[in-house]
Amino acid sequence: MFDFFVKSGLKRILFLALCWWALTEGSSAWAFGVPVILIALVSSFLINPSGYRPLYGLPRFLGFFLWHSLLGGIDVARRALHPKMPLAPAFVDFSLRLTDEAACVLLINTVNLLPGTLVAELDEQRLQVHVLDKDLPILESLRTVEERVAALFGLSLNQAGDTPHA
Repeated sequence: MFDFFVKSGLKRILFLALCWWALTEGSSAWAFGVPVILIALVSSFLINPSGYRPLYGLPRFLGFFLWHSLLGGIDVARRALHPKMPLAPAFVDFSLRLTDEAACVLLINTVNLLPGTLVAELDEQRLQVHVLDKDLPILESLRTVEERVAALFGLSLNQAGDTPHA
């Protein structure tokens, strides 16, 4: 167990130091940076003690997220500028298949950042999502986002059913 924390800690320190160096453009702000890195290191162990390695799938997830954000933004802009504003708002119940808390938080934040969707309520294993158009394939989109988040965290998904309602 001790070896895990040493190896994981060294990797995290190197990553955080590299991030600090990039953010400060290689300046000599290390007197301030070292305490910040140490605080970030302790925080990373508190937030993610098991040592997930989400960085390996991060570029793929970011590409997916940015592409769908762009498409969603265009769709929302089109609806806002359309003379008749074609909207069919509704609430959709989405049963979570993720059980990991950190993965669920990322899922909720991702859904909230995608245009046209907002998580309105979270029960134990269910999200209630407000959508701008109930006629779109919302459940399929939510399942896809959940699958991408699960892949990012290296998790498998449980089976669950979903129900839309207006």
